[in-house]
Amino acid sequence: MKRFALTLAAVLASAVLASSAVAPTDSSAAHKKAKPAGDTLVVIARITEIPGKFAANDLYNYVYIMKYRVLSVVKGSYKEQDILVGQYNPLIPRAQIKDAMKKNVAGNADKFEVGAKQKLSLIKPIDKVWKDAVEDEYADSDKDKYFAVKTDIAQ
Repeated sequence: MKRFALTLAAVLASAVLASSAVAPTDSSAAHKKAKPAGDTLVVIARITEIPGKFAANDLYNYVYIMKYRVLSVVKGSYKEQDILVGQYNPLIPRAQIKDAMKKNVAGNADKFEVGAKQKLSLIKPIDKVWKDAVEDEYADSDKDKYFAVKTDIAQ
C-alpha cells in the first residue's frame, strides 16, 4: 500500500510538472501572437484631455485612460475624431518600463501631457493585455477603449 501511494504521488507530481511545463509555452506563444496580431490601429494623435491626476507608481500598477484627438490614421480604420487610450503607468517613460509589462509596452514617449502629439500603436480591448487596475474617468462613455502597446513622440 505504501509503494502504491508513492507511485501515485510520483505520477501526480509528473502530471503537475508536465502541465506546468506546457502552460507557459502555450501562454507565451499566445502572448507573442497577441501583440503583433492584435495591433489593430496605428494613429497620429494629440492628447486633448487627462482627467484627474496620475497615481504614484509606488502604490500600484495601473492603466490610465486619456482622450486623444486623431490627426491621421496610419494603419487600420478609425472614423471618429476622438479616441480613448489606456497608457500603462503613464508616469514612467515608455523606454524605462522594466517590469513584466515591458514585453507589452514600448516607445520613446517620456511623458504624457495635454497637447503632446504621439504616434500610437493600439489594440482593443484593453483586457487583451491588462486585467488589473484601470483609472477610467470615461467609464460611462460608449466609445471603445484602446491599449497603447507603443507610444512614440510624433513631430
